[in-house]
Amino acid sequence: MSSRHLKALLRGDSAPRTYAQLSALASRSTVARAVAAGDLVRVLPDQYCLAEHAESWTMRARAAAAWAGPGAAVGGLAALAVFGYTPLPIDTVDLVVPWGPGRREAPEWLRVRHLTVPFRTAVWSPRTPVLIPAVAVALGYGSLRPSQRASFVHGAVKAGLVDPSSLSRALNDLPRVASRADLVKRIGHIENGAESYLEERGMTGVFRGAAFMDLTFQHRLRVRGVGYRLDAVHLPTRTVFELDGGGHGKPEQRQKDVTRDALLATLGYVTVRFTLDDVTLRPDWCREVAREVVLLRANDA
Repeated sequence: MSSRHLKALLRGDSAPRTYAQLSALASRSTVARAVAAGDLVRVLPDQYCLAEHAESWTMRARAAAAWAGPGAAVGGLAALAVFGYTPLPIDTVDLVVPWGPGRREAPEWLRVRHLTVPFRTAVWSPRTPVLIPAVAVALGYGSLRPSQRASFVHGAVKAGLVDPSSLSRALNDLPRVASRADLVKRIGHIENGAESYLEERGMTGVFRGAAFMDLTFQHRLRVRGVGYRLDAVHLPTRTVFELDGGGHGKPEQRQKDVTRDALLATLGYVTVRFTLDDVTLRPDWCREVAREVVLLRANDA
């Protein structure tokens, strides 16, 4: 096989090949010329690919797992991307390996973590081990900036990859997890119905106190054949509280909100809306307003 035909074949690859595998496709001299010309590059020791693919996270992740050998598994954002969830750019590939003798120095794009306990994996076809999503989230959580952590976890939950039970099991299996206490607290918020950072702030900073003992989060209600999910509702007084993020300023979302509030009103529900700035910058004001509304409606009932 000529160098031109070899490059044409490798353009469709999403995984690196060893020098021996390349030499089985073309002569060793052809492979050597391609490497010397810069058409083929070494991603990691004995892991080669076309230069155009060398910075791909898929190529790097597969190369890292093959380079590290048996027992290693792709983790972090790359592992979650394998399952279809990509919340952030994958600039660094995480690799988890069993505890053992030190390995050769890794390039700057590769972060290797040694674990002293077994870890659960799945297979990224055809033969690359990856951490299961719950373990990848648990181990990757602490490596993110605090401002990224809430959306990282809530997004994985919304994608159907993890839930509070699977995350708790993963934490129980792992003796050392960065920012464990913070993640445990966040799991608790999710168990209580939070689906975003804004709703977490509502739970912890706004809706606290005796007036909100009967508050239900993420309640689903159907009116005139349309189903709605309510951020929070005080069912005894039919008071709905909505926490509006950035998307609620768009005209189409605003129209949906107005229509929903009108339909809920046909069942006797009144809707009180707080913005992101309200919840984060003046939670005491939000709490006082919410409490007054609940008490007023309770007295009018």
